[in-house]
Amino acid sequence: KNIPSQISWQELKDHFKVAGDVVFASVSEDMKTGKPKGHGIVQFATTKDAKQAIRIMRDYPLSGSELYVRADVQESESNALRNVVPGGKRGPTPPSKWRCADEDILQTMSQEDYKAIRQLIKSRDKSRLRRNYEASDRMREELKFEFKVHLDDRLKMWWVSNDGRNVPQAISAQKGNGRWKRPEPWRQIPTTEENDACVNPALVEGLLRQRDIARQEKDFTTADALLEKARTCPDSNLTLIIHDDSRTWRIWTDEKPSRPIIWTTEEEPSPRNPIDRKLIEHSTKNKSIKNNAAEECIALVSAHAPERVDDI
Repeated sequence: KNIPSQISWQELKDHFKVAGDVVFASVSEDMKTGKPKGHGIVQFATTKDAKQAIRIMRDYPLSGSELYVRADVQESESNALRNVVPGGKRGPTPPSKWRCADEDILQTMSQEDYKAIRQLIKSRDKSRLRRNYEASDRMREELKFEFKVHLDDRLKMWWVSNDGRNVPQAISAQKGNGRWKRPEPWRQIPTTEENDACVNPALVEGLLRQRDIARQEKDFTTADALLEKARTCPDSNLTLIIHDDSRTWRIWTDEKPSRPIIWTTEEEPSPRNPIDRKLIEHSTKNKSIKNNAAEECIALVSAHAPERVDDI
């Protein structure tokens, strides 16, 4: 419980990996409004991992929100976790055998490729059971780059797509619209004309879109590499700061930008707070020169919070 409204099922799954091997995650949504309810389900490969999550995940806030984690009280008596889909509906137990989500593609695929794909998927499952995730990720990469095959581990389905965006109807029908919602486009926050001229926005946004695809496919090694490439692509030793929540990016520099302050009046400030007024009067009394509002502000900060002077 207490999941922030902007968190997706993928972010929830990634967050809980600190406790163990996560095989499925879902963020519950209101069936009528489509808005998140603030709670969800995370399914682990073993009972041990699930108990570990219950024990430690309160110490790992999600986007600043402390989570409340407990066992699924609606779990069946046989201890087999049932499948959860957006909207709170519960379906059958996840399948145990892999199948192709787009049977039409099988008509044009060679028997040799089909057997190689099935063998790689089978070997990958064995590696995951042995917790050999390095080998598992390597086989997933081979499936993607050699055969253009993409996987859904929860549904036990695979399909062929050049970029992973074309999802078969068999999968989208089960996952619902919310699970495959196209993300908002990335946008640049302008900084200075000189700094912004050192970066190619088309290159940055192209890299970030590729990263979106890699994250959707759970290929986090590639996603991290693309993020680093985007972050360091500007010239002149500049770097980017990238915000996933707002889907924005901008140039980052160590130097603070110079922002001239224009005052329209030289009158003394008239704070409504009597305590602030008292502080200003006290500061003014101890100065022989009448200060303007900016000088008074700096004087107060210097006296009571000197570490914040640079911010002012």
